[in-house]
Amino acid sequence: MKFAGLIALIFLPFICRAEEPVFPNAEGTTWHYEMKQERPGEGFDLTEPNEEDEFEVTYRLGETEKIDNVELRRLEVYRGDALENVDLIVIEERGIMCPARKDAKGGIIKLIPPQQMLAFPLKAGTSWKFDGTVGDTKVSQRYQIARQEDVEVPAGKFHAWRITCAQLAPSKGVIDRWFVPGVGFVKIDTAVKGESGGVLQRTSLKLKEPPKIAGVPEKKEPGETEGKLSAGVSSERDGEFKSEFKADTPAIYARWSGHDLRPKAEIRAAFIAENVADVSADYEIDEAKANAPKPDSRATFTLAKPKAGWATGSYRVEFFIDDELASTVKFKIVK
Repeated sequence: MKFAGLIALIFLPFICRAEEPVFPNAEGTTWHYEMKQERPGEGFDLTEPNEEDEFEVTYRLGETEKIDNVELRRLEVYRGDALENVDLIVIEERGIMCPARKDAKGGIIKLIPPQQMLAFPLKAGTSWKFDGTVGDTKVSQRYQIARQEDVEVPAGKFHAWRITCAQLAPSKGVIDRWFVPGVGFVKIDTAVKGESGGVLQRTSLKLKEPPKIAGVPEKKEPGETEGKLSAGVSSERDGEFKSEFKADTPAIYARWSGHDLRPKAEIRAAFIAENVADVSADYEIDEAKANAPKPDSRATFTLAKPKAGWATGSYRVEFFIDDELASTVKFKIVK
């Protein structure tokens, strides 16, 4: 199983100009990123290329809402046209803080104490730390503003502040972020390490274009796969579908049934950790494929429990017909 513990990240593209508000008050301010995840192959052949996935990620500044009587601003995170999660943020004299997060269904995850994402003023050598909990997970991180340097991304060339973060728990890793006053975070690199010190996964987020005012991403029109696949997840191979599982569930079974499929259509299921405290957002745990011999074929894909048990949080299984998304099933792991 291709599961790697990964850093809980909040990518915050904030504006920071002299004599202007640090917080971008314009509702609808939007940042488009290209995201790449790279991890070693499962074999021992070092000449085999690493596995790599690419995604389009959008961050959008939404309206304000109150949590525990505190007015917070919504930073909405989309993958494609689907809302993945919302970071709830507040700006203070010492920097930008994140006291809570919401999943796609509106469930609240508290960060205790509030996590400091950026420290003011921007100055080389400034450092801070986060020792707290994200939901039920203990997190320990050390941040420092290292220096200013040039960086190039699809959006252009920038002179940026480089901010480093060393994570000590729940898994070891390093985050490098490049922040440009007046633009936001233009690049974020993450390296997650295993117990031996080797890199288990690299993630890169690069700004595609300058930020702009935009509406909520529009839902795509139904494609040719609309209505051709029904699916669900269960704790038993032939059991009823569920939306919640215990952390000690031995296995999760993803079942699908086809309707008027073309001959030999390829069905692929991707198991994704959507919002889990000790892994990166939308980390693909594993995937499975099968070819449908008949128009009404059906099958079951199985994901076995990790040795340490399932990490609590939000997950989903995406089902594809010939590489076109046909169905998404979301579920949660609880204690």
